[in-house]
Amino acid sequence: MAPQKPPPPGSAPPTRSARAACWAARDAYFDCLDSNNLWLEGLAPATYDEVVAVDPTKIKIKSEKELSGADRNRLYSCRKMREMFEKDCLPSWVSHFSSLRVKEKQTEAMRMKVEKEEQDVQKADSDFWERVSKPQPNTTPA
Repeated sequence: MAPQKPPPPGSAPPTRSARAACWAARDAYFDCLDSNNLWLEGLAPATYDEVVAVDPTKIKIKSEKELSGADRNRLYSCRKMREMFEKDCLPSWVSHFSSLRVKEKQTEAMRMKVEKEEQDVQKADSDFWERVSKPQPNTTPA
């Protein structure tokens, strides 16, 4: 299952059936990643700082040798799907789809952070106006 070699310069683009096979392999791989909460195989940022630190143009993925057994099993649980993706798609397509997925995941994480901050601000505003609008006990001496 060696990855598909890039076509020689000037060769014909992939056929419709080859593109469909690539997209199906990509979708199966990405579905596996989603079900395991991974961005890419070996990449699962946990904190917001880790999310924004990922450079989609230079994705750095820890090798299996760097990881403990449990992390290795979790982060590399989609190996077969990735191999099919790499076999059925041109290398440039694999790179493109992978960086696009990382960009989409970063955008989603940033959007969720902004929405949470907006909710926190709205709640703080609401709490403030609730406290201010409550009738205050008469504290003036009679």
